[in-house]
Amino acid sequence: MKPHYKRRDFLKHTLAGAVSLSPLMALLGSIERLEAADIGGDYKAIVCVLLEGGADVCNMIVPAKNDAYRAYKEVRKNIALPQESLLKITDVYGMRENMTAMQKLFSDKKLAIVANVGTLVQSVTPEDVRNGSAPIPFELFAHNTQRDQWLLGDATGSSRNGWGARIMDIFYSTHAQSYAKINTADVNTLLFSGGAKSPLHLDEAYISPNTMRSYGFGPESGDGDLGSVYQDIYEEAQNSPHKMMAAFAKRRVEELNLPNELSGLFDTVRDFAFDTGAHEVGRPLGKQLETVAEILSVKDNFPGSPKRQIFFVVQHGWDTHDSDNEHQVGYLSDSLGAFQAALDGLGLSESVTTFTVSDFGRSLSPNGAGTDHGWGLYSFVMGGAVRGGQIYGTMPQIKIDSPDAWHDRLVPTIATESYLATIVKWFGADENDLKTIFPNLQTFSQSDLGFMG
Repeated sequence: MKPHYKRRDFLKHTLAGAVSLSPLMALLGSIERLEAADIGGDYKAIVCVLLEGGADVCNMIVPAKNDAYRAYKEVRKNIALPQESLLKITDVYGMRENMTAMQKLFSDKKLAIVANVGTLVQSVTPEDVRNGSAPIPFELFAHNTQRDQWLLGDATGSSRNGWGARIMDIFYSTHAQSYAKINTADVNTLLFSGGAKSPLHLDEAYISPNTMRSYGFGPESGDGDLGSVYQDIYEEAQNSPHKMMAAFAKRRVEELNLPNELSGLFDTVRDFAFDTGAHEVGRPLGKQLETVAEILSVKDNFPGSPKRQIFFVVQHGWDTHDSDNEHQVGYLSDSLGAFQAALDGLGLSESVTTFTVSDFGRSLSPNGAGTDHGWGLYSFVMGGAVRGGQIYGTMPQIKIDSPDAWHDRLVPTIATESYLATIVKWFGADENDLKTIFPNLQTFSQSDLGFMG
């Protein structure tokens, strides 16, 4: 694939989000580090894919053997997948028939499955939960609370900033963080909240790199009376004795100057064209991953050439109370396949790890049309550094009155912290860093599940 010169178009699609207002926590939440942690000279990135709404993973990875399949079909009833349609991935399990891209990645050992992950305050058994002898996460089946716990990396309620922000506060000084956290979704995320530096929000808005300058908002811009006054107010406010006002003004000036600071960085951006799906809710996942691939194609052009970057993307539409998730699953598979192919073409397969998170899993039995909120789920990890082609952890029994479930919901056997810590350790965090990034990690027996090389 040849370089395609489209800096103006790329900036049009990305920089408007970067001049949005910063969260208050990011303004005042951290003290600037004097020096960065030693993370080595090699480049690594992680891409967090949020399956927003709660993924019905039981119709993604399905027992394929006769007895286990019959038990699955009995509990899944009208939404059970036909046994003959399953794509074989192991002697025991198959994928949904429209997951051909993910099946190939699994076969090529670039995709791993992590079984029965979920938010936990401490390790529990289904019996512990049934008899009330162990604590469970606050507001267990609530979308926003459970999603927040995944992105905060803590189900105890003690953390107020995202685990992505905590990583970069350890890895980089404040200024060096400017290009290390990138959100290409159409929503904000707690993953980066509370850090010393706000993330870049590179979404699909329409603004040229000269727009801010033409209104007098950027440096060296004398045109535009309103813009000039606006800029002067912010410049003066940086010296305000009111700490909140000064911090806000400083951050706002940095953001308004960003289009000028990034001017020319995307001159040689590679051109990708991912599937935009059909009737997607919000910005399509394919477009978000396409933007990530384009950014990665010019990663060395960013000021300071950051050696660690975290990207956040989201696929909406997984809250399937009244439908099966066939469409979401197929589009996820196709999008991940296209993204990994782009990484292979960029020579970044070993350097970029992509992984999924979700609010929670779903109920084992249907409600007549779809499924209701659950707890444990399967997660997917993709990349050349992944020890793929395997299922990590213990797969639960998908059956009526499953011993692995409570009120028809799978009880997680792997904590979100253990799952995420395995990825973050590969990313460069040491054991002491992990204690800061995931404060409740020591409660669980595993900090490395073994799926990263």
